[in-house]
Amino acid sequence: MHVYHPLSFLTTGWSHRRLILRLARRKIEARYRGSMLGSLWTLIQPLLLLSVYSFVFGSIFNSRWKLHDGREAQFALAVFAGMVLFSVFSDCVNEAPGLLISNQIYIKQVRFPIEVLAWVNLLGALFAFAINLGMLLLFVLLYRGLPPPTAVALPALLAPVLLLTLGVTWMLSSAGVFLRDLSPIATVATTALMFLSPVFYPFVRIPEQFRPYYAVNPFVSIIEGFRGALFEGLWPEPRTLLFATLAGWGVAWLGYAAFMKTKRGFADVL
Repeated sequence: MHVYHPLSFLTTGWSHRRLILRLARRKIEARYRGSMLGSLWTLIQPLLLLSVYSFVFGSIFNSRWKLHDGREAQFALAVFAGMVLFSVFSDCVNEAPGLLISNQIYIKQVRFPIEVLAWVNLLGALFAFAINLGMLLLFVLLYRGLPPPTAVALPALLAPVLLLTLGVTWMLSSAGVFLRDLSPIATVATTALMFLSPVFYPFVRIPEQFRPYYAVNPFVSIIEGFRGALFEGLWPEPRTLLFATLAGWGVAWLGYAAFMKTKRGFADVL
């Protein structure tokens, strides 16, 4: 029985990096091909989201987000920060069950490394993340001034999200070949996870008796740390970040191993 070492999914991605980049570029271009505004949608979409958040939460609900230093953050920016980070995971996971089905042409090619499709999917989500993060930083600059020095920690907080996303994508894409009704289940699950994560509210709003169970969700510490680094000048808690990264690494490793174990049967089903 072949055992995949903990770095196997990274070495695979690196060895096929040129193929992954080429397919990711093709995927991004195809996403906006045929639309009237083309790639401008990457800028318009976050602007529309920020406008909706500002109107709904700021004008209708008159919501406020109290920071640790006693100041108030614009609710739209706080919500958008959580959405920007969580969308990397949700975009990939929602697409994962049908990833191999929609790319059957590659499965029929014996020499094509279909495991790289998870990397391609992730890079497509990272492209949207980069645009959304740029818009978020721009509005932070306009409304709050320069971000604190702790903003340099944002890539470290993104790392466990990327690892979790890769692992879950490999698991769901392989399972989706055999279970065709997995796609709606994944969509419902990611929506539920979003509302069980501090995207639309801070962690302090959770009743104390539920916090130990709530904190099991890795997105709790990641999103809270993301906002803290961007808005409040708080460095991520090292042990919490290390635990989240190791957990993400484990999920990515197991997901890759599960995918490679089942890939031989994909052609027979598809």
